[in-house]
Formats: sequence, structure tokens, C-alpha cells
Amino acid sequence: MTDKNSIILDNNWHTESIDSVASKLNTSLDTGLTTEEATARHTQYGFNELSADNGPTWIKILLRQLVDVMNWLFMGLGVVSYVFHDWATGSMLMFIAILNLYLSFSQEYAAEQTLAALRNLSSPMAQVLREGREQTIESREIVPGDILLIKEGDSIAADGRLIAISNLEVDEALLTGESVPVQKQLIVLDKPDEPLGDRVNMAYSSTVVSKGRGKAIVTATGMLTEIGKVAKKLNDAGDNDRTRLQKTLNKMYIALLIAAVICVIIVLAAVKFDADYDQGMYAMTAALSVLPAGLTTVMTVTLVLGGKQMAHQKAIVRKLKCLETLGSVTNIFSDKTGTLTMAKMVVIRFWTLNEGYFYVEPKGIAPEGNVYRTKGLSDEGGDTMKGDLVDKSTISGVLEQLVHCSALCNMSSIFRREENPSDDRNVNIDEKSIPTSIHSSDITEPTESDDWIPSGAPTEVALQVFAHKFGMGKPQLNALGWEMLAEYQFDSTIKRMSTLCRDTTTGDAYLFTKGAAERIVSLCNNIGNNEKLVLETVEKLASKGLRVMALACRKIDPASMTDLPPLDQMHKRFPRADMETDLEFLGLTGIYDPPRAESRQAVNEAHQAGISVHMLTGDHEITARAIAKEINILDSKLLSEKEMDGLVMSGPRFDALTDEQVDQLERLPLVVARCSPETKVKMIQASQRRHLISAMTGDGVNDSPSLRIADVGIAMGKNGSDVAKQASDIILTDDNFATIIRAIAEGRRIYQNMQRFLLYYWIALAALAIVVLVCLAIQDPAGKSAAPLSTLQMILIYIAITPPAADLSTQAASPTVMKEPPRPPTESIFNYEILLDLFVYSIVNAAFCCIAFFVPLYVLSDGVGVGGVGCDTNYQAGLCDSFYRARASMLTFFVFSSIIFMIHVRSYRRPEWDMAGLKKTFRSKTIIGTFFFDLITLVLFMYIPEVAIDGFSMMGITWEWGLAIGLDIVFILFGEIYKGIKRRTMKPLTTSVITSA
Repeated sequence: MTDKNSIILDNNWHTESIDSVASKLNTSLDTGLTTEEATARHTQYGFNELSADNGPTWIKILLRQLVDVMNWLFMGLGVVSYVFHDWATGSMLMFIAILNLYLSFSQEYAAEQTLAALRNLSSPMAQVLREGREQTIESREIVPGDILLIKEGDSIAADGRLIAISNLEVDEALLTGESVPVQKQLIVLDKPDEPLGDRVNMAYSSTVVSKGRGKAIVTATGMLTEIGKVAKKLNDAGDNDRTRLQKTLNKMYIALLIAAVICVIIVLAAVKFDADYDQGMYAMTAALSVLPAGLTTVMTVTLVLGGKQMAHQKAIVRKLKCLETLGSVTNIFSDKTGTLTMAKMVVIRFWTLNEGYFYVEPKGIAPEGNVYRTKGLSDEGGDTMKGDLVDKSTISGVLEQLVHCSALCNMSSIFRREENPSDDRNVNIDEKSIPTSIHSSDITEPTESDDWIPSGAPTEVALQVFAHKFGMGKPQLNALGWEMLAEYQFDSTIKRMSTLCRDTTTGDAYLFTKGAAERIVSLCNNIGNNEKLVLETVEKLASKGLRVMALACRKIDPASMTDLPPLDQMHKRFPRADMETDLEFLGLTGIYDPPRAESRQAVNEAHQAGISVHMLTGDHEITARAIAKEINILDSKLLSEKEMDGLVMSGPRFDALTDEQVDQLERLPLVVARCSPETKVKMIQASQRRHLISAMTGDGVNDSPSLRIADVGIAMGKNGSDVAKQASDIILTDDNFATIIRAIAEGRRIYQNMQRFLLYYWIALAALAIVVLVCLAIQDPAGKSAAPLSTLQMILIYIAITPPAADLSTQAASPTVMKEPPRPPTESIFNYEILLDLFVYSIVNAAFCCIAFFVPLYVLSDGVGVGGVGCDTNYQAGLCDSFYRARASMLTFFVFSSIIFMIHVRSYRRPEWDMAGLKKTFRSKTIIGTFFFDLITLVLFMYIPEVAIDGFSMMGITWEWGLAIGLDIVFILFGEIYKGIKRRTMKPLTTSVITSA
């Protein structure tokens, strides 16, 4: 074997002929590599992937934690404790700082690993020719020598020498900076040092096919590609991609640091800055009471875990920031085909001028089904009524041409799955496998289509299957001598495509054309006075929810077919504008794409959530309207026919409106037919001017502008182009509209959990801060303030509240999550109701804490209070007992009350201490585990004298247990009464009104 990579490095492939390239890379132009050869070359050349940095290294992540102010603050407080010779407190604070550093590092590192895994899930796929079969494989599996198949919208997976092209243009701006796409040619260049932008016979990794299709021999992969040499790649997620919530929390941290400093100043000012050890510890306790440890880490991990959960629900989150935005989505702009419908298109109707309507039995993509001539369309849509059985061997000349057009003006194909179910490779259709006649006894359920695999656009697949049903699919016609000379690609501006084909057995050549009926009819010369009839038939078919395609052809003068130029020069010899004229109209085909079973329910759920659903489709306006009514986008219960008329619009009509006219519309149209990519961009811009939050779906390269400017861009994972995926925030792995609704529900759940977690955290911290400041009034005989909690008790509280907080961050969505209106995008995470809850719960909790502290303090000391001086450093039996027991009493109440208000904030208004809530509580391992941990910890730390007195500065309690438990019970009752008042006085959370657009 040649030295590794030597061939790849030593050749200027653009100066080589196609045969020379194939010879040097030991590959076949017709069949490609074998599986064994590809496997061997993986060993020689490695996988086709860039070894560039996929994210921050562990050392960078660690350094980020070292600049976290919170970690340094805890370390600083630990050093202060050591200065005061409080070794236990200092060691605990240093341990907390180091533990937080470790947790922050490990969780963020895990987050980066999760994001890398998510990126791998959305790794691009590529089509190659191996063992004579077209196969779809992961791009990383490509090796030098593979025959790579590329088409419009693809991000090219590797460098390659082009061997076949059809109107191929490639955007190479990533490599050359040239914004104009390069027209590729099959020529041999002379200069080895030809600039990349001038190597018109080459295709390069990560560049984008903007037009046409082609084949190339892969000449370089991975880091040996041109993009690899300059160490560039499309990096989807940067370190600065921080969410609005994360930025808000960073600002909050600064505010809390200021608050901590103010608390310290207040404590020191109370003793006129004449502080001893006890006052220093009091100041430290005051600072700790308002400082949340590791909050941003938990929030980041919550987002990452949410993204991972959405991946399980077939929605891959590429950008974490969209998880917040999802909760605010007011409008979804969705494609129809494959998203709202099944993308399993099948021709069930066709019509010709002279022979009228025909019905075709649908069998999915199985090339089987009888054909019947009918008198018209049934009321049910024409898919159940059968007329006279058609003998496929004696069809008319026009019908034969219509079938030829369906097969040859078509770039799709179907394959029979190999009989071995463990082998996923596809084989080309065998002409012998197509039955010459089909009888009624052969009719089977559509599950037979599972034996067939499509390749190509759904519409073209439907027409190809239609042709196969007559035994005249492309493979059969090719076998009979038909060949394609030129392809005029589908153009969204003229909405048609054509192919120039020749029958080599007779020498006859035809231009076959298919496209939108209104664009084809005007080019035909045989319609005459029947134009109105044709267009009326289009409307009739479209009104049944069928996608209508018009087919036409033109016989080419034999004299013009002599001395033909090379295939890549055919477009110059036969310009499109000259060819697509003077056509012969053949007929109309009605293609049915059934809505997904779950689409109607998903649309209804969106409406319940206050989200307006818009369908943007390339279909005829009548077809689009029929499908929209079927899946309830146009809800006949809410909208009159007149209102529906105003909410259905064609793309050209919408595009013709000025921005001012669009803004004057009462609502944006719910259905836009004959929609172009430019229409989608205009729709998104219109929604943004109305301050709506939009989610846009797309799959093509032309959809990338609208995906990028939408608040949430959603690409199709199965049928979407690589460019669309790269421009998106979310990729649907099942291309299903219902998955969008699930993603929005998950986004709302994540945001709700963030709110619950923060609310719980701030209730605890706010209550502690209030208690610490109020208790400045408690003084010892020397006039020094006595802290209600020691620093070790404060650290124990941190430990106690952490598991409930984590449990809140992973709660299931509330039952009303998709019945509430979208959250205003400008609304703070602390909305009015959360601020009200924070104020009420923290004040009441602080009041109960004060009761739990003051009652033992003054009852046990006969009204004296703190009897000893400097009790924190110098325990005096009898004099400090009431103070120490008061501390233990308040600590006991607080650790259990933290579980109580955690349960309260699981919902804002719904009871949580009823039977259903109690069942949920007792099923929670976190709550039960935290309860017993708190109980055991309190008993151990209170009743072991050395630990209690010397460590935590408290003592064991007796009757105070009853006081603490009684206050906790009252707190439970208070929370339920408070929620009951809110349910009666506040505006309901739920809505069933569709958001106005």
C-alpha cells in the first residue's frame, strides 16, 4: 500500500483527467468502492472529520471557574475565619469553595460533553455510490475514492474532482470570499497553482451547492481538505452564546455582592465598627445569608439537561438560548409537506383533456395499483370511487406521453429493500419485479410500501411510482433506449422543471416539462379555448386537498439533434427560454399527501396555548385551504367563511403588499399558498414588527435566511438540507409538526422550573437576611449583637436547601403549561406573581423564624435574653444556654420549613397539600431523603455536646421541638390559604384564545 496520504498530498487533481483520477485512487466511476475497500481506507486515511477544537478544553473550563467571584469570596471568608482561629468554620468555608469549584467544573465540562454529543446527533449525511448502489451514510464515513453525489442545498462533505454535472453552481464564499456562486465545468486545467476560486472542475468540503447536481470522486477528507488546511469550520455554538437569563443572573450576582457588603456594614455599624470575633462572625453570617452558592452552574446544567431531554423527544437543540425563547413563541410558521403531512405523496387522480378523470389506487410507494376511468370526482375526494378498469397495455398515445413525462421529467427513484432485513443497503429497482398487469385479487394493504424505499423529492417520487404502475418507470424506459441529454432544474420563481430526453432506438427527442398548472398552461399550444376548463379542473382537484401538477411535452426537431455537444454544454446549445415554449399539454395529476394523524391535535394544542399556527406552502391556494381546514389551522368553529377568505392568501399577492399594507392587516394570513423563500422572510419580518415571537420551519437551502432571522429556526432533520440545519436553532429528527409543540411545551417546562427554583432559593435567602438584620436588636450584657445563627449553622442550611432546589429544577410540567398564554419576551423571570410570592413567603417565614428564636430565648432566660458575653467563643454554662437553644430551635424550624415552602412553590396556585399533592410528595425520593437527612443531622449535631457547643454553638432542645413543628404546621395552612386567596382574586393563568397575529 502507498505511504499513508501520499497520493492525496502529492497530486493537483484539477490538472488530472477524470480517468487518471479514478486510476490513481483505484475506484470505479460506475460502481464506486466496495464496502471492504471503504473499510480499509478508513484505516489508511482516518475518518472524514476535522480535528479542530469542538469546545473549551478542560483547562479553559477550570480557569473560568477560578475567576468566579463567589468561589473567591468563600475562600476569603475562610481565610478570615482562620485569622480568628476558628479552624472549624474556616475549614468548612474552604471546603464549600473547593466543592463549588469542583461541581462548577465537572457540571460545565459535562455540559460541553453533552453539547458535543448533541452536535454529533445532528452530524450531516452524504450520498455516495458504493457497490453500484446509491447509499446515504454519515459524512465522517466518506473516504478518498468514494463517488460522492451532490445536489442543491447540500454542504459538500469532502474535496472531490467532478466527474458529472447538471447545471452545477457552488457557493465557495467560505474558502474564497467570493459571494457569487461558481459555475462548475468538466474541463482539465493546466496550472497546478490555479487559485481555488478558479478550479472549476473541483468541489470543496463545507462549500454549498446553490444550484444543480453532480458527482465527484473524493480526493481528500478530514484535515487534508482545503477547509481542513486553513483550520476553518462552521462552528455552531460559541463560548459567548449566553442566554438572556444567564446574563440576568450575572447582573443579579453583582447586586447580591453589593447587598452582602451592605449587610456587613450594617452589622459592623451596629457596634460602631468596634468588632471582636463574635461581631466578625455575625458579619460573616450576614454576608452568607444573601449569597447563593453555585446558582449559575445549576441554571446552566438545567438548560443542558433540558436540551438533552428534548433530544429524546426528537428535537435536537443546537443553541441553548432558544430554550428560553420557546416559552415565548406566539406564532409558528410551518411548511406543509412532511411537517404537517406525512410526505408520503401518491398520485391518486389524473385528468386529460380528451379522456377526463382517472383514479389510481394508492399503495404508498409500492409500484402497484389498479387504474380506473371515472366520470368525475366523488364527494369524499375521489379516493374511494372506482369506475371502469383501465387496461394498461392499450392506453392512448397522450396517456402514454403523460406517463413518460412523469418518469423522465423526474430525478427520483425507488428501490426494493433487500430480502435480508439485517442489511439496510438498497438496490435499484428490477424491471422484472414490476407486474405487467394487476388484478383485483392482488390488492393488499398499503403496508406493502414498506418493501420499497424512495430517493428524491416526495412529489417526484409520487410521479415516479405512478409511472412504475404502468410498467414505464425510468429504469424500464432507460432499458428501452431512453436517455437524458439535459436537465433544467426546478426553479421556484417559474415553478417548473424540464428534461431533454431522446429515444436512441428511434432517434426521437422530447422536452418533458412539469410544474404548477398556471405556469404550464400559458406555454402550451394545444389548449385553445379549453384554458378555462383546465384551470377549473385544477381548482376541483385542489379543493379535494390534492397537489396538482401539470405535465406537458414538446417534440424536438430531429435536425437540431445532430452533432450534439458534450453534456455539460447542452444548456448553451439548447437554452431553457427557447426550449420551454410551444408545448403540448398532456394532463393534470392530483397528488395526495395525507395529514399526519397527530397534526390536528397538535394544532389544537397550539391554539390552547395561545399560539397562532400559519401554514406556508408551495401548493395551490385551494389545496392549501383544504388541508388547513382539515387540520384545524382554519377552524370553522371560530372563523366564518368570510374570515377564512381574508386569512388565506397567495404568495405573489402577499409579496406585492408593501410593509405598511402588511402592518395594516388585522391579522397575518394563516395560510400562504404558492409561497417562495422570499415570502417566508417577509412573513417573519412582519411578525417581528408586530413584536411577535416566531418559530419558522424550513428544509431547503433557500429557507436559511428565514430560519436565521426567526426567533426560533427549526430545520427538518430527515429531509432538510445541511445549510438549513446550520442556520437553525432546533433540528427535528422526525420532521413532525407535533414535535414542535412538544418542544414548546418542554421549553415552557424548563422556564417554569427555573422560576420555581429561583423563587425557592430567594425565599430562603430573603428570610434569613431579614432574620439576621432583625436580630441585630439582640445584644449580650456587653452591648454586642448576638448572631441568631452561627456560620456553621448557615453552611448546614446551604446543604439542607440544595436537594429540594435541585428537585424543583427537574419537576414535570404543570398540567396547565400548554393552556397558558405565551410569556411576554420582555417579561423578567421575576414577574408580578413571583415577586408577590417571594415577598409573602419570605416575610411569613422570617416571622416564624423569629418566633422560633425569641420564644426559647426569653422563656428559658426569664426575659433576660443572652446572659453571657461572647457566647460564640466562650460558652458559659447557664448564661449561654437559652441563646444556644434558641439557635437550635430556629434552625430546626427553618430546615423543615424549607421543605414546606419547596412543596408550596411546586405550583403558584394549585393546592399541594391535598391528597394528590401528598401522594406526589411521598413518591419523591428527594423530599423523603432530605427530610430524614435533616432530622438525623439535627439530632446528631444538637445532642453530641462537643459537636453542638464547640462546633455549631447550639444545644439540644426539648419542648422547642413542639414549637418548631407547630410553626411548620401553621406555615402549611398559611400557604394553602394564601393560594386559595390568589385563585379567587387573580386573573386565571389559562387561556383558550388564539393569539392575534
